[in-house]
Amino acid sequence: MRNHRSEYCGGKKRGLMKLLLSRSRSWLYAVSLSFFSFSSSVLKAECKISYAPVTFTVNVPSFLNIPRDTPNGAEVYRSPDVTLTGPPTFSCGVYDYSFSGYSSVGGTSATGPSLLGTSGLAWQMVTDGLLLPPYPKGTSYSGTFSIKTAGIRIYKVGEIDLTALSSGTLGSFLIGGNPLFHLATSNSITPVVSSCTTPSINVPLGKQSSNDFKGVGSTVGERHFNIQLNNCPAGINSISYRLDPVNAAFDAKNGILALDPGGATGVGIKIMDSNGAAVALGQTLNFSNSVAAGSYSIPLKAAYYKISDTVVGGAANASMQFTVTYQ
Repeated sequence: MRNHRSEYCGGKKRGLMKLLLSRSRSWLYAVSLSFFSFSSSVLKAECKISYAPVTFTVNVPSFLNIPRDTPNGAEVYRSPDVTLTGPPTFSCGVYDYSFSGYSSVGGTSATGPSLLGTSGLAWQMVTDGLLLPPYPKGTSYSGTFSIKTAGIRIYKVGEIDLTALSSGTLGSFLIGGNPLFHLATSNSITPVVSSCTTPSINVPLGKQSSNDFKGVGSTVGERHFNIQLNNCPAGINSISYRLDPVNAAFDAKNGILALDPGGATGVGIKIMDSNGAAVALGQTLNFSNSVAAGSYSIPLKAAYYKISDTVVGGAANASMQFTVTYQ
């Protein structure tokens, strides 16, 4: 591999490594005034809430990891759903209706998620798996209903302020302008803009003889290499990675890169894990679900792979991009 360069894109750390084999979306008029008045009264009837609203707590992380260069509008946290005991219910007459939606104690946006102060973050409520619009733009209800679960989504909407966000009530679910229940966070949240540094990688596979292959599907010139993840900050809980061929894959499922055009033929490069198992290309693979501040290595191997009966010598270059994702 050669000519490694690192770059950030879409909130993910990307690097480019080069594998070398040799050198890489009217009423018509009312019948009477009294009839019109009656109709208007029915349409404005409000749904009834039979008890005082209570507050439910959603779990949020103490440290919210936000990969560097995450684009504005991207979701950065999705809370587990909270089961709403009670349950929160409301009732509307057969011909009644009432609008719904959520409100935020910090001010509700008319067009999107509601800001969390000046943190560069915003939030939105979810009920029964559905993302809510701000009140009164939600569903209009009639009949009797209950809300069973609720949660929140958090989004990056601007430059991140690393000051901790205090715990407390975020907002309420409203039906007919009245709160059915409130949502609060379990603890304070400290945003963390994070990434690990990834140095250049060079894996010279060297010159090999075609006579060393034992047949189609065999390998020669195996070399160990590591994707280094150095100086990872606190707040990262898990790391996953993906390997993508820059030009083409001969067999992505089995981790075999095609060579760049113009050189040797009949040969590819196989990417394996430290145990010799093929590493699928173009698929996100888990590295660790238990990450603390520090440095890590993703151990891999590369080798020449015979893909046809006839091998013609020459330059054997292949390029591969790796993407590391932090959660």
